[in-house]
Amino acid sequence: MTEKWKSNPMFWCDYCKVWMQDNPNAKATHERGMKHKENVARKLRQMRQRADTDKKEAVLAEATMSAIEAAAQRQYKKDLAAAEAVKSIHGSWVLDEDSGHYYNSAQRYYFSRDTGMYYGGDPPAWTLQPEIPPESLFKLPEAESASASGPAPKPAMVKAVPRTVKAAHPLAGIGGYQMPETGRIGGSKGVGVASSSTQLAAAKRKREDGAAGASKTENLSEEEKQARAAREAARARVQQRTMNNFGLAE
Repeated sequence: MTEKWKSNPMFWCDYCKVWMQDNPNAKATHERGMKHKENVARKLRQMRQRADTDKKEAVLAEATMSAIEAAAQRQYKKDLAAAEAVKSIHGSWVLDEDSGHYYNSAQRYYFSRDTGMYYGGDPPAWTLQPEIPPESLFKLPEAESASASGPAPKPAMVKAVPRTVKAAHPLAGIGGYQMPETGRIGGSKGVGVASSSTQLAAAKRKREDGAAGASKTENLSEEEKQARAAREAARARVQQRTMNNFGLAE
């Protein structure tokens, strides 16, 4: 009977980067080898060097941050000293509750926000141009200047107005005429109303046709005159029928 083939388990040595038989004898033989011992020693040496490097970098980073913080503290103290020196020279404006005006103890001047004038000097008097340095003139505190400016105004809302466009009725031209402006349907609904320019053009054509026709009618025969009268009567009947269809007949 044929037995089923089964592969032998293998073991990977992470120090030497090689495969070997996964059994105690093969492992022991490999670990006793000089190459494996050198690889293990090299790995441990690299780990110690990496730990020392990380420690040195941490110490250097801490020393750098400490130096930065110390420099920032020194600069902050210098700025405070400079601000105090400027304040001692130019002074600061403080609201005096009794008088309702701002008072600068260094310059010995009052300032009225209502009038924009200063009170002080020798002899004391109200003036718009006090004898003090320009840097010492009154300036609103930051909190008050922000509240005085207030939030930005909102844009005004514009209400859209719908636009109504009157469209001519699609059948307004039936019968060769425009629908009248008066009637039970057309006039009240604004359907088929001709524009002023169209009405003027039509009236002009009618006058020209009438003038030309009057001159030609004098030279017509009786048969031609009867034929024209019949055509006019037919046109009138078509116009009346169209008005009836649109409900415009009176």
